[in-house]
Order: sequence, then structure tokens, then C-alpha cells
Amino acid sequence: MKGTNALLAGFLNMLIPGSSNLYVRGDWRKFILSFIGYGFMIFVTILIGNNIQYLREYTLPQGLCTGGLLLAVFAFLFHTGMKEASIRNSEIDSAAHYQSMRSDTSGDDPVAKLAKLQRQRDQGLISDEQQETKKAEIESKRK
Repeated sequence: MKGTNALLAGFLNMLIPGSSNLYVRGDWRKFILSFIGYGFMIFVTILIGNNIQYLREYTLPQGLCTGGLLLAVFAFLFHTGMKEASIRNSEIDSAAHYQSMRSDTSGDDPVAKLAKLQRQRDQGLISDEQQETKKAEIESKRK
């Protein structure tokens, strides 16, 4: 399986809140819920920023407070999208590793088993000791 690009997921999540769920997992339900939730969070952030801006005690330039708060929200959205893609890529890598380590019950001939064992060693999926142990097992069954 192919992994997803974490940076693209982060940027998509910033542009359309919740879209990383759609890009990474294809989950429409989670996308809609996230879109509504993050949209509400952005709306509340704008309200809070505007209310702080118009308090008499603060003399900030126009839009500075709202802009700063929105920057924090969009940084959070970017991070959330990247994290979603990273978690999915980790799941894909773990599944591929597990699949490659599964024992062969298909009754392959010993030469094919030894070749597969060598490929696993070349890819770094097993150590030298594991390779030697399994190689000895295959050769003992062969005789």
C-alpha cells in the first residue's frame, strides 16, 4: 500500500478544516464532523479575537489579536493533518512488516523459502541471527 504525504495532509487540513480525514482515510463521516467542529472553533476564535480587540484596556493595531489567534488555530490544524497522515503511514508500514514476517504455510520449496529469507534480511526485516536460525530450520526439513 502507498502512504500519504504528511505535508499535503497538513496543508489540506488548513485550507478545508477536516479534509485530512478525507485525504488520508477516505472517511466522509469524520470529515463532516471535523469540518463542523473546526469551523465552529474558527468562528469562536474570531469572536474572541474581535472582543479582545475592542476592550478599552488594550490598544492593539486593528486585527492583530484576531490574526494571532487564527494563526495559532491554523497551526493546530496543520499539525493535526500531519499527525493523521503520520499515524496512517505508520499503520501501513506496520501492516507491511507484519505481512512480510508471516510464516509461509503454502508449502513452498526450500529454495524459494531461502530466497524469501534472504530478501527479508536484505530489507532489514530480520537480523543475521534470525536468518541463520530460520535457514537452519529450512535446511533441516529439507533433508
